Amino acid sequence: MKVKTFIYLADNGFIMIIHANVLYTLISYILAIGSAVIVGLILRLPLLPEKPMRQSWTISVIFPTAVLALGFTAMVFGLGYEGTGYHGMYIGIAVGVLTALFSKFLLEKITPKPQSEEAHE
Repeated sequence: MKVKTFIYLADNGFIMIIHANVLYTLISYILAIGSAVIVGLILRLPLLPEKPMRQSWTISVIFPTAVLALGFTAMVFGLGYEGTGYHGMYIGIAVGVLTALFSKFLLEKITPKPQSEEAHE
């Protein structure tokens, strides 16, 4: 496996050298999405939101569960935690499972559905 080195010049003049194994990172993201989708389907989340999808606030497996799994995995890697063994693949699976549980049980409590326009009239 090749490790790519990225060199960035930060705004404050410091040079940041980042060593990243791109293949392991991509596999971790794929595992996060896959585990979120599988656990979401086991928890009986719908695969797609209700139609019309633009006005739908239904929590589904594809959106926002898979998107949140990608975001949470990126945040964990961005914080510098790469995990032990297999370069973060276990982290991808764990974040995917936790994201599906979060979407099923906590997401509507944190971000409730908006009130319909008919209720305001």
